[in-house]
Amino acid sequence: MMHDDDFADLDRMLAALPLEEPPVALRSRILTATIYRPEPAVRAWEPWAVGTLVALTVWLLWLVSTAPHAGARFAELTSRIVDDGGLTSLTTLLWLAVGLSAAWWISQLSFPATRRVRSR
Repeated sequence: MMHDDDFADLDRMLAALPLEEPPVALRSRILTATIYRPEPAVRAWEPWAVGTLVALTVWLLWLVSTAPHAGARFAELTSRIVDDGGLTSLTTLLWLAVGLSAAWWISQLSFPATRRVRSR
C-alpha cells in the first residue's frame, strides 16, 4: 500500500533523472496517429464478406457447370418456385408493379429542411 510520502520520494527520484527533451512536434504526431486518424475506407469484416461471397459464387458455378443437366434442373426449379408462390397471377404482378412504382416515387420526394428558430 502506497502512502503520500511514497509519492514524494517517487517525485524526487524522477526529478533526479536526466531526462531528454521530447522530439519536435511529438504531440501533433501522436494526435494525428490517434484522434485525427482518418476513417478507413472499408471495415475489417467487409473484405472477408466479399471474399466469402466470391468463393461461394465460384463454388456454385463450378458445381452447376460440372453437374449433368444442371441448367434444365435450375430452370425447372425456378419455374416451380414461381408457380407455387403465385407469382404468375396477373393480380400479383399488378400489385408488385404498383408497389415498386410507389416505392420509386416516394424515394424521389424531397422535403425542404425546416429552419430552426434560436431562442435567446
